Amino acid sequence: MRFSVRILKVIRESGVLLVTRIAGLLLSAIAVQMVADAVRAFIAGDG
Repeated sequence: MRFSVRILKVIRESGVLLVTRIAGLLLSAIAVQMVADAVRAFIAGDG
């Protein structure tokens, strides 16, 4: 938070959009992995 204004000046609007999309993709991948693990555990009967 302390350096957010400086970072914003360096990466500009397009850089913010890129970072936002990459973070969203990473979050989606984590969510899919968690769902897949839960389905596997349910099928295996672990809980």
